[in-house]
Amino acid sequence: MQRIRLGFALGTSLLGAFAAGARSVNAQSDAHYTPRDTRHGAAPDSSHVQKTFFTRRDAVLTGAAIAGSAVVSIFDERISHWAQQPRVQGSSARHDLVDNLTVINEQPLTIAAVATYGIGRLAGSETVSDIGLHTSEALILTVGISELVRGPLGRLRPHESPNDAFDFKFWRGFTDFAGRSYPSLHAAVAFATAASVTGEVHERWPGATPYVGTVLYAAAMVPGLTRIYLNQHWASDVVAGAFVGQLLGSRVVRYAHSHRRSKLDRVLLGTSVVPTPGGVLVMVNTRGLAGGK
Repeated sequence: MQRIRLGFALGTSLLGAFAAGARSVNAQSDAHYTPRDTRHGAAPDSSHVQKTFFTRRDAVLTGAAIAGSAVVSIFDERISHWAQQPRVQGSSARHDLVDNLTVINEQPLTIAAVATYGIGRLAGSETVSDIGLHTSEALILTVGISELVRGPLGRLRPHESPNDAFDFKFWRGFTDFAGRSYPSLHAAVAFATAASVTGEVHERWPGATPYVGTVLYAAAMVPGLTRIYLNQHWASDVVAGAFVGQLLGSRVVRYAHSHRRSKLDRVLLGTSVVPTPGGVLVMVNTRGLAGGK
């Protein structure tokens, strides 16, 4: 029972991270999400709009994720010890391969998302720009919230505390990298990327969603598994990170496509890079802040 209680303690910071969104939810249930055209700042049909970024349903899902993470945490040490066995670790070539795969993290994924937005603006493609911008927003939000959880919680990574998965000290994560284990940032950004890109695909090509989603989510599992193999994260860290990324990635896209564009979106998606007669590239806002045509 003590381990179960400690496992639940690991998840309390997740609930706090989403508390601000949950408090803003009114008594209405989550509205049905119907994709609609909100280009050029057009107002969506208010009867189908999700009123807040986080909903009451999200609070329930957060509670379920905390419970799931707590259950997994009971087996954290056994999973970690199994992953460190020689037969699992294998040869140096296998270790090097996994080590190379673990570079799939917040930095290259965020750079790729921002680059996608930039390419879209250069090519004049609103679709590519939109996907890149919303994926960038999802990743930045995911990293920020994950760090706000990891810092205060201060859970030690398995390579520092191999026989105690519940060694955590509040605020340690802000001063000690080894104390930033829960949740896994690798898993969080991977699932945020998968959720946001899959959501954008569903907006435009619904028939392709099962195929694209299957590939993206299968790929999203890789970074978390590499972190367990490399003894950098407990299994429950990966479960929690996957939930954070999935929730934030899906919510960014859902909210963006069910509301009038924000001023930031109108500026970033209404700005094009065009060459002048002298060959100099300049940025031109083709729609204006008011969301005009």
